[in-house]
Amino acid sequence: DESMRPYSVVQERTVGLSLRVPRDPARHERDGLRAVPLLSQQLNGGEREEHAEGEARKRHHRAISRRLVTAASVLLGAVACGDLGPVEDATLSTQELLVLPTQAGTPAVSQSSFFVPNNATTVRRLLHADASNTFYLELRFPSGSLRSMNDQPVAADDSVLVTAQPRSGAYGLVLSPSGMEFTSARPAATFSFARYGDLSVADGSATYASRSEYADALALWFEITPGRWRRVSGSAFDGADAVTGPIAEPGTYVVAAPR
Repeated sequence: DESMRPYSVVQERTVGLSLRVPRDPARHERDGLRAVPLLSQQLNGGEREEHAEGEARKRHHRAISRRLVTAASVLLGAVACGDLGPVEDATLSTQELLVLPTQAGTPAVSQSSFFVPNNATTVRRLLHADASNTFYLELRFPSGSLRSMNDQPVAADDSVLVTAQPRSGAYGLVLSPSGMEFTSARPAATFSFARYGDLSVADGSATYASRSEYADALALWFEITPGRWRRVSGSAFDGADAVTGPIAEPGTYVVAAPR
């Protein structure tokens, strides 16, 4: 089909941010100050006492101002250094995840390459090579889910060649090509582990008291950098021995729970 044009992969650009620390807010208070001659010799007793009290109040106010500036500086430093307490990490390392494996001797699952037309819903299942053709993964691309390919818009009558590679020995997926960008009508992935999922990986876990607790915590995780994973928002165990969730971008996904 001549409409199924090949695409090439390009590097994505990154945008940096620059922060500036504000200047000393009290600097203008120090600039342009000059010494003022003492007036105590020119005042009578009552006036000297009133003048002394006024000078004491000024010194007190200046001391308070200096303490406030110092406290603000300490607070800003604490924020910059992370000394206000631990911030919840939105990502986990591979060692911090309990990836759901397949059982020993599980029939293999082959990768699949297929065209996704942008004007129709496409559903593709990856199956175990057993007598029942047990499904391992279902990918669903809604109509209009393809926005662009390598920064080039994908028209309604265009198609993109997609490859889904299963994770060997576990539940996971590598979706390519990397240049695909999706619309809000994102594709979705559903992994079924009813027959071949090995929930015994949670046995002896200090986090999960039972295999069912581990299953309840399963979700899709996306590899944002090598060895670093972020949970896919909206993904979860569906209660029927399957995990489903949206696919926001091409890349590597696994079915896992925090260790």
